[in-house]
Amino acid sequence: MPISVIIPVLNEEDRIFSCLERLRPMRSRGHEVIVVDGGSKDETRTIAAERCSLLLRSRPGRAVQMNLGARFARGDVLLFLHADCELPENAEEAIAQALARVRSGGKPGWGWFDVRLSGQAPVFRLISAFMNLRARLSAVCTGDQALFVAAELFHEARGFPSIPLMEDIAICKRLRKLARPRPQAIPVKSSSRRWETAGVARTVLQMWRLRLFYFFGVSPERLARMYYPRLFAGAVRYRYPSARILVFAREPKAGAVKTRLAAHIGDESALRLYLAMLRRVVMTVEQAALAEFHLWAASNCEHEEFLALCNVQDIRLQQGDCLGSRMRNACAIELAEAGVDSVLIIGSDSPGLTPDYLDRALSALSGGTDVVLGPARDGGYVLIGLRKVSGELFREVDWGGSEVLEQTVSRVREAGLRHQLLEPSWDVDEPEDLPLLDELAPPLSWS
Repeated sequence: MPISVIIPVLNEEDRIFSCLERLRPMRSRGHEVIVVDGGSKDETRTIAAERCSLLLRSRPGRAVQMNLGARFARGDVLLFLHADCELPENAEEAIAQALARVRSGGKPGWGWFDVRLSGQAPVFRLISAFMNLRARLSAVCTGDQALFVAAELFHEARGFPSIPLMEDIAICKRLRKLARPRPQAIPVKSSSRRWETAGVARTVLQMWRLRLFYFFGVSPERLARMYYPRLFAGAVRYRYPSARILVFAREPKAGAVKTRLAAHIGDESALRLYLAMLRRVVMTVEQAALAEFHLWAASNCEHEEFLALCNVQDIRLQQGDCLGSRMRNACAIELAEAGVDSVLIIGSDSPGLTPDYLDRALSALSGGTDVVLGPARDGGYVLIGLRKVSGELFREVDWGGSEVLEQTVSRVREAGLRHQLLEPSWDVDEPEDLPLLDELAPPLSWS
């Protein structure tokens, strides 16, 4: 039975390396390991990228992250694992045996492992024993116990409920209505850092308090704010909450990106350059925290590079038969969303864009300017911002030519729209543009 191990993470740079190294033997035996990042600000994604089968990005929340991992999983069995948990050596055999007993009757199944906390003090053995006993009596496990479930059954149960806390309890209640669980006595080793940091008594009381509140109907959203006060206190607050930044991108395929440059540096080098620039642009937009951003892909929204760069919920497919129609349609879709009054489109080949440059563009739009343009040195533009959609703006424009900016400004004036030009910037299309990459801080490495 091929297994898909799904690991939700958020700022786990201290633990993700050892977690994935422990799973390396499973990958070598044909199982897959999917890491779903909920917006880490540390090096979690960098560490995980080369050590897992698939790296996905998602909005934070274990339920959302694990459901996303399940969506892309190819295994017959889904195993949900926390980054600070260590599977027993014979986990694969135990899962196979547990589900084989059920499969013999033609039904999919599910289960979990006992847990053993990593702390050496006797109190951790006692806590572990009570956790295991409670799980067996209630047929409800915790996230630390490495829930495993046949993929067929998981989808029949409609996955984890989209709640910010208590998702483990909620899915167990769904699953036990469909099939009898098969808990395994061999233990998963789970970190006791939570108890050691906050104190054993305080942590136990908090867990029981949250479960009691949940039993009496307190919303998971309120419980999450009680359990993760720092996370909610540190939520991103955008400077321009009613704006959207749209990053336009092509599917990263050799021979399909930076074709003019590829004629001089080769298809593979052009692809590496393209990916380096796309990553730089996305990082700039994210770190600026000016507005929510969406990645608009020309094709294949589920390309692994897109999934590792952007929340899959924020990847959208371009629509139209030319660049102008695709930009017009994307703007119309974004501006139709509630609370959105301006959009800013940028491309993936302008790594020189800075947070300050983007800020000036969004500031102009918030001040009432209808159209803002960032001129490029080659006669095009590196960004365009709009407060309203006008098909005339993109009419009869020679895309890829040296008069794109001039033609666009002419359309803006014909439409009677107020516009503002920022100072010229640059993009990378020709070999003579490549030295500009070395002038960035830090320089862009791509070869």
